Amino acid sequence: MELQKDGVGNFYKEIENLRLTYISAQSRKPAQDWSGADVLRIQAYKNADNNSLFRGAELPIATPDVFVALIAALCEVYSYRHKNNEIDSSEPL
Repeated sequence: MELQKDGVGNFYKEIENLRLTYISAQSRKPAQDWSGADVLRIQAYKNADNNSLFRGAELPIATPDVFVALIAALCEVYSYRHKNNEIDSSEPL
């Protein structure tokens, strides 16, 4: 599946009920550019019946290292559950 563009031209990808949108600092109005950097916005759909999204969180992307840290944190959180036998390793991801 290819990246899609939202109504204002930002690229996004959907995974299950999440939308991940990359928003460049240059495309934001000065009053909305609180981070001073590009951001990754993570939103969830409110329900399966419509396209409404919750406001979501924005992670400032000052350097590419932020992506590495995000992926590492996701892996750590997931693997912690396995290490502590909180879920059956045969369960799907």
